[in-house]
Amino acid sequence: MNIEKISCLLFDFDGVLIDSLPVMEIAWASVQNKYYIPNKFTEFKKYIGLPFNKILDKLSIDKNLYSPIKEHYSKVSSSNKSLIKLNPYVKEVLDWLRNNSINIGIVTSKDKVRTYELVEYFQLNIQTLITPELTKYGKPASEPIIYAAKKLNVDLNKVVYVGDMLSDMYCAYNSKCLYLHYSNGYQKISNHIYGGQIYSLKDIIEYIKNF
Repeated sequence: MNIEKISCLLFDFDGVLIDSLPVMEIAWASVQNKYYIPNKFTEFKKYIGLPFNKILDKLSIDKNLYSPIKEHYSKVSSSNKSLIKLNPYVKEVLDWLRNNSINIGIVTSKDKVRTYELVEYFQLNIQTLITPELTKYGKPASEPIIYAAKKLNVDLNKVVYVGDMLSDMYCAYNSKCLYLHYSNGYQKISNHIYGGQIYSLKDIIEYIKNF
């Protein structure tokens, strides 16, 4: 087995490592009720993967409400975190990567507080965690992946990013790293303009072995 060519796996968080969709729906419904927001969760869901304020911008919500909405959304999400589940084979894949000396990181559009809370809650052993607070531009811009690679001191051509949204695919494309689209995540894509696709996180192991 030759795995020297791949030195780092970066993962999107929501939809790839965890399934938090039920909690997102609960939190957004609470936001709708509290702030009289007409946009339904089906509209919100289309933009999952973008930084939260960018989603609010896409939904044409009053900018004066960004801060209180985000605070309320985060509070409701945190209080319902027991409803969030790890996706199948997460622990097995992370263990395999560690055992083969491959760096592991998360690159997410979820804010720092909620992400760290959930990483600790699920006891995910990773080397780096990139949230929107650390970069000027979020996904689909290249900056989050480039920043993660620099922190881990790895070459971008030896990095694989695993995502489930079009914004993830473009983030990998713009950074020129490798990309795998997790097709059991939140967004089905018929036109894969970049990278490959997997249907199980276990497929990552075979991908690396056969690289």
